[in-house]
Amino acid sequence: MAISARPRFRSFDAIAEILNDFTLPSFSDASKVKRYAREFGIAALCRQLEEDRRPSRNSRLLRAVSRTEDKPFEFELGDLCRLHWLVLSRKCVSVLEFGSGFSTVIFSDALRLLNQFFHAWVKSSLRTVTPFHVHSVEEEQRFLDISLSRLSPQLRPYASFYRSSVELTQIGLHLSTLYAKLPNICPDLIYLDGPSQFATTEESRGFSFASPERMPMSADILTFEFFLQPGTLVVVDGRTANARFLKAHLKRNWLYHHDCEGDVHLFELQEAPLGPLNKKQLEFCLANRWLLPVG
Repeated sequence: MAISARPRFRSFDAIAEILNDFTLPSFSDASKVKRYAREFGIAALCRQLEEDRRPSRNSRLLRAVSRTEDKPFEFELGDLCRLHWLVLSRKCVSVLEFGSGFSTVIFSDALRLLNQFFHAWVKSSLRTVTPFHVHSVEEEQRFLDISLSRLSPQLRPYASFYRSSVELTQIGLHLSTLYAKLPNICPDLIYLDGPSQFATTEESRGFSFASPERMPMSADILTFEFFLQPGTLVVVDGRTANARFLKAHLKRNWLYHHDCEGDVHLFELQEAPLGPLNKKQLEFCLANRWLLPVG
């Protein structure tokens, strides 16, 4: 079932007034999460999420624990609201998502709101081809189809999907995975929630990710790190080992924060602007205020 767009606001000031009442820790507080969901109409969306939570072998909510066994993966409303808040509060222009799902709907809704108020200015002032758009990379066509079917006609223009196989690779001496093909974009928010360790059966010296004893270890972000602009935010959903792998290998001035209660890792690229256009984008998106405090 397609999920409809949320109610419209008359001005972004009205949205900002709500956003200012929340901070990162807010999304580990059940009462604040409930309020955020109500303010942006996500509460109505959650009624559909509850229906889709019912176990089904065709559901994107299922997390594979082997190639023949599935276990239900329960969504976290706090996680979805946090993503919505991050996109709106940072005025994100382009989102890259590894692993599609209900997060794709949430991203599309937040980007739709931003597009309503800022499309003309961003299109004419910043270096972007498709402003206010989420690009979702998916390892399996069936999951991609389900995620696509959940987008209503109002949200569909704000999302693109890319089906890609996954390859075993090495970063230095360290084994990891890479998607075979990525969208040719420069995102200012990256959401890492894929691929699974079962996305490839390739082996290296007997080592394979396709085992319940393994864990996801994506290296995609490392390959294009130096093309990212200051102000980029990376959000890693769980995947603590993968987050530690990235932290150990990222080379630029990333500030790192692990929200243990929310089970989310954040990396913010805190550097001086690359030039006038990046400076303009930082002023627009972040008002020159970093999300993560230094020290």
